[in-house]
Amino acid sequence: MRPNYAQDAPPTELTVGDASFAIETDYRVWIDVLEKLQALVPVDTDDAQIVENVRILTEVEHMIFGRVIDAPLPDLIDAIAEFAKGYPTAPMQTDGGGAQTYSFKYDLNEIIIAIRNQSGIDLSYRRKEPFHWWEFLLEFRTLCGDHYILNLMEARGYKGNDKELLRRKRMCALPVEYSAAEQAEIDAFLEMFEEGEHANQHED
Repeated sequence: MRPNYAQDAPPTELTVGDASFAIETDYRVWIDVLEKLQALVPVDTDDAQIVENVRILTEVEHMIFGRVIDAPLPDLIDAIAEFAKGYPTAPMQTDGGGAQTYSFKYDLNEIIIAIRNQSGIDLSYRRKEPFHWWEFLLEFRTLCGDHYILNLMEARGYKGNDKELLRRKRMCALPVEYSAAEQAEIDAFLEMFEEGEHANQHED
């Protein structure tokens, strides 16, 4: 049987390759980890970006393990990504390309309030002891009813043609943010465009 909350406590160690390491499990740490990982850019030859990726991963290792561990980076990234999913869930059928409906960066206040109102668990600054990332994900994923965050998510995910609902969707939309890889592609395109503009100016 897959790991489940009825029988299995959420893990406090992370297996990377053939070794296991004690880790920080608090949801606040993992929200920060996920945000930092967004800054990684897949590169093969750009030395400066490789150095930046290593710097980011070093920060992430200190956040999770309290130190840099002896493990291959591909194994490390795979292990972190797998842990970040939480308890296994059934595969979700999606139509792809949907709008982002929530952001821990922008919506965390609303999520914390919704969890408190539904489960009575205070995850605000008042809580000093850790709250496991996997348990946080369970609380978030099982929110139901009329919580404000769910109303926001419904508005952001609207796909119909109703003018009022489309207006609300625009009002509730999250700021456009690009991953580091996407931003690098945009910057490269703009650089090419600017070079073309300069070349045209010289020809004139």
